[in-house]
Amino acid sequence: MNAATPPSLQTPTRVRFVVLTFLCSLSLLTYLDRICISRVQENIQEDLLISDDQIGLVFSAFTLGYLLFEVPGGWMGDRWGSRRVLTRIVLWWSLFTALTGSVFYFSWNVGVDLGDHHLVIPVLSSFLTLLLVRFLFGCGEAGAYPNVARVVGNWFPYRERAVVLGAVWTSGRLGGALAPLVIGGLTRAFGWRRAFWVLGVIGIAWCVLFAWWFRDRPEDKPECNDAERDQIRAGPYSFTAQEAGHAHGPVPWRALLLSPNLWAICLASFCVCFAWWFFPSWYPRFLKEVHHFSYEEDPLLKEFLEGLPFLCGAVGCLVGGRLSDRLVLIAGRRWGRSWLGLFGFGGGALCFLAGGLVRDRLVAVALLSLACFLNDMAIPVIWALTADVGGRYAGTVSGFMNMVGGVAATITPSLIRPLYNSLSGSAPERWAIVIAVLASVWFVGALAWLGIDASKPLFPKESEQNGERPA
Repeated sequence: MNAATPPSLQTPTRVRFVVLTFLCSLSLLTYLDRICISRVQENIQEDLLISDDQIGLVFSAFTLGYLLFEVPGGWMGDRWGSRRVLTRIVLWWSLFTALTGSVFYFSWNVGVDLGDHHLVIPVLSSFLTLLLVRFLFGCGEAGAYPNVARVVGNWFPYRERAVVLGAVWTSGRLGGALAPLVIGGLTRAFGWRRAFWVLGVIGIAWCVLFAWWFRDRPEDKPECNDAERDQIRAGPYSFTAQEAGHAHGPVPWRALLLSPNLWAICLASFCVCFAWWFFPSWYPRFLKEVHHFSYEEDPLLKEFLEGLPFLCGAVGCLVGGRLSDRLVLIAGRRWGRSWLGLFGFGGGALCFLAGGLVRDRLVAVALLSLACFLNDMAIPVIWALTADVGGRYAGTVSGFMNMVGGVAATITPSLIRPLYNSLSGSAPERWAIVIAVLASVWFVGALAWLGIDASKPLFPKESEQNGERPA
């Protein structure tokens, strides 16, 4: 059928599903690269002479850089387009993934004579270098998911957003599930340093393909025909071709910051990140200290158990994305989104609390994995919300939400070990208290969904402002 055929008579192309393939592979690489360090934390501590408190700071350094540049990363996508920004993001984080494996032990100190005392001042060391590398890694990765949310808004109609983001987050959680096995296998074959180098090369290869093929809008991709473009732009709350562009005015920060809806979304994001970051940081140590799983005993079993919560989360993302789109048709935009968030976060918090209290090792792992499944049913929903309410500023709105979540993710890895050390009792008793603290915050995040309303865009279109209902 030639280009002159009217769109109504054309068979729609399916170019947007190639876009989805790129987004899913990006999400998988994101979590593969950020989670893999928890698998080799003991190797790193041994080689670089890093303490438990210091490795906690290394975990937090990533999330600190991530939160500081999350909003700028989302804004850059709104301003200059996701193609340019995502290419920069993946190149940057791939470089610093490789540099993580390039840190060797050294210590450079300066001595100062103070009369009867000799003061040693640490100027630079392998710990400080690793801290800087992981901080810059976080800076570079920031903005990835806000730009993914913007791409989904540009390339997919409203009715497909949650299920598409479900697939994206499923891929991310699969990356987290595969990370212990991949980095473990590469470490046994080549050593932990070369394992990071391999992951860096894979990211660079993804960049080359993405920059060559992807375009910011369906209108800029000749392979996408008019019939598919009409599908993408049809229906309520879908982006227009102009909104999908990136040449709009300054971000209206006052309207954003005064929105109760946005702050309810941010509260939910903060609380869930505060609790969930236990898994990418201290979950392997929990398995070892409470349930006595070790790499020496059975490395493949421990790597599988470390990845199991992420695997269950992957299934939850897929189920939640599809279920939310169906619930919207039944219960409307607000409760079709919010009921799933309330159930997912609340159920996840309850299972997480129970998993910290039980003493049977397999029951504990099952409960913690179920917590991730239930929680992650709501993850594509909260990201779909940023496209729902953010409109043409979806990148900035999602970046702001994820920045607030990043504050919590920065606190948790460096807080857990000092909190654990301040408690008395056996290791299982202390870990139970730590998990109870995290679970209580998680419950607050569930309640925040009662204040979220997906039916109220932050910037209604002119037709909606004049009282017209979307078709």
